[in-house]
Amino acid sequence: MPELYLDGCRPEPLAHYLKALGVLRLVAEQADPNARGCWRGDAFVLTTTLSADELVEFFLRRYVPTPFVGPWNGGSGFYPSDQQSGIEAISTSTAARFSPYRDTLVAVRRVLDRLGLQQKPDKDAKK
Repeated sequence: MPELYLDGCRPEPLAHYLKALGVLRLVAEQADPNARGCWRGDAFVLTTTLSADELVEFFLRRYVPTPFVGPWNGGSGFYPSDQQSGIEAISTSTAARFSPYRDTLVAVRRVLDRLGLQQKPDKDAKK
Protein backbone atom coordinates (compact mmCIF):
# COMPACT_ATOMS: atom_id res chain seq x y z
CA MET A 1 0.00 0.00 0.00
CA PRO A 2 1.21 3.52 -0.73
CA GLU A 3 2.58 5.61 2.12
CA LEU A 4 1.45 9.22 2.02
CA TYR A 5 3.52 11.69 4.03
CA LEU A 6 1.20 14.36 5.43
CA ASP A 7 3.61 17.09 6.48
CA GLY A 8 0.77 19.32 7.72
CA CYS A 9 -0.11 16.70 10.35
CA ARG A 10 2.83 16.99 12.70
CA PRO A 11 2.95 15.47 16.19
CA GLU A 12 3.06 18.99 17.68
CA PRO A 13 1.18 21.20 18.37
CA LEU A 14 -1.76 19.24 19.71
CA ALA A 15 -4.10 20.58 17.00
CA HIS A 16 -1.89 19.06 14.28
CA TYR A 17 -1.74 15.76 16.16
CA LEU A 18 -5.54 15.68 16.43
CA LYS A 19 -5.86 16.57 12.74
CA ALA A 20 -3.78 13.50 11.86
CA LEU A 21 -5.99 11.27 14.01
CA GLY A 22 -9.06 12.76 12.34
CA VAL A 23 -7.67 12.09 8.86
CA LEU A 24 -6.92 8.49 9.83
CA ARG A 25 -10.37 7.97 11.37
CA LEU A 26 -12.20 9.39 8.37
CA VAL A 27 -10.18 7.48 5.80
CA ALA A 28 -10.53 4.22 7.76
CA GLU A 29 -14.29 4.69 8.30
CA GLN A 30 -15.25 5.99 4.88
CA ALA A 31 -12.67 5.04 2.26
CA ASP A 32 -10.18 2.33 3.27
CA PRO A 33 -10.87 0.17 6.33
CA ASN A 34 -7.28 -1.12 6.23
CA ALA A 35 -5.70 2.34 6.49
CA ARG A 36 -2.98 2.76 9.09
CA GLY A 37 -0.98 5.71 10.33
CA CYS A 38 2.16 6.61 12.24
CA TRP A 39 4.58 9.50 12.65
CA ARG A 40 8.00 9.44 11.10
CA GLY A 41 9.95 12.39 12.32
CA ASP A 42 7.65 15.39 12.00
CA ALA A 43 5.32 13.91 9.36
CA PHE A 44 2.25 11.75 9.74
CA VAL A 45 2.46 8.79 7.37
CA LEU A 46 -0.86 7.45 6.14
CA THR A 47 -0.65 3.94 4.72
CA THR A 48 -3.67 3.40 2.49
CA THR A 49 -4.83 2.00 -0.81
CA LEU A 50 -5.61 5.59 -1.85
CA SER A 51 -3.14 7.54 -3.93
CA ALA A 52 -2.41 11.16 -3.03
CA ASP A 53 -4.83 12.30 -5.74
CA GLU A 54 -7.50 9.87 -4.52
CA LEU A 55 -7.08 11.16 -0.97
CA VAL A 56 -7.68 14.72 -2.17
CA GLU A 57 -10.68 13.54 -4.22
CA PHE A 58 -12.07 11.74 -1.17
CA PHE A 59 -11.97 14.86 0.99
CA LEU A 60 -13.29 17.12 -1.77
CA ARG A 61 -16.13 14.96 -3.08
CA ARG A 62 -16.94 11.87 -1.00
CA TYR A 63 -16.13 12.62 2.63
CA VAL A 64 -19.25 12.75 4.80
CA PRO A 65 -18.55 15.20 7.65
CA THR A 66 -19.48 14.26 11.18
CA PRO A 67 -22.33 16.57 12.24
CA PHE A 68 -20.82 18.25 15.27
CA VAL A 69 -22.46 21.48 16.44
CA GLY A 70 -22.31 23.67 19.55
CA PRO A 71 -25.46 25.81 19.68
CA TRP A 72 -24.70 26.78 23.28
CA ASN A 73 -21.64 28.74 22.09
CA GLY A 74 -21.65 32.25 20.72
CA GLY A 75 -20.59 32.34 17.09
CA SER A 76 -22.08 28.90 16.46
CA GLY A 77 -24.14 30.21 13.55
CA PHE A 78 -27.49 29.55 15.18
CA TYR A 79 -28.24 33.05 16.44
CA PRO A 80 -29.03 36.25 14.49
CA SER A 81 -25.83 38.05 15.53
CA ASP A 82 -23.61 35.06 14.56
CA GLN A 83 -21.69 34.61 11.34
CA GLN A 84 -23.95 32.13 9.56
CA SER A 85 -22.29 31.58 6.19
CA GLY A 86 -20.77 28.23 7.19
CA ILE A 87 -23.89 26.46 8.37
CA GLU A 88 -26.01 28.16 5.70
CA ALA A 89 -23.74 26.72 3.00
CA ILE A 90 -24.36 23.25 4.43
CA SER A 91 -28.09 23.89 5.00
CA THR A 92 -28.66 24.95 1.40
CA SER A 93 -26.41 22.34 -0.17
CA THR A 94 -28.06 19.54 -2.12
CA ALA A 95 -25.06 17.20 -1.94
CA ALA A 96 -26.08 13.84 -0.46
CA ARG A 97 -22.91 13.68 1.63
CA PHE A 98 -24.10 16.67 3.69
CA SER A 99 -27.52 15.12 4.45
CA PRO A 100 -26.65 13.98 8.01
CA TYR A 101 -25.30 17.45 8.78
CA ARG A 102 -28.39 19.15 7.30
CA ASP A 103 -30.63 16.88 9.39
CA THR A 104 -28.67 17.80 12.52
CA LEU A 105 -28.96 21.53 11.78
CA VAL A 106 -32.73 21.20 11.30
CA ALA A 107 -33.07 19.29 14.59
CA VAL A 108 -30.99 21.83 16.53
CA ARG A 109 -32.97 24.75 15.09
CA ARG A 110 -36.22 23.06 16.14
CA VAL A 111 -34.96 22.61 19.69
CA LEU A 112 -33.78 26.24 19.87
CA ASP A 113 -37.17 27.41 18.56
CA ARG A 114 -39.02 25.23 21.05
CA LEU A 115 -36.89 26.65 23.87
CA GLY A 116 -37.38 30.18 22.60
CA LEU A 117 -33.63 30.83 22.42
CA GLN A 118 -32.76 33.83 20.27
CA GLN A 119 -29.22 34.30 21.58
CA LYS A 120 -26.46 32.26 23.17
CA PRO A 121 -27.45 31.24 26.70
CA ASP A 122 -25.49 33.05 29.41
CA LYS A 123 -23.29 31.14 31.82
CA ASP A 124 -25.99 30.77 34.50
CA ALA A 125 -28.60 29.51 32.04
CA LYS A 126 -26.25 26.74 30.90
CA LYS A 127 -26.25 25.23 34.39
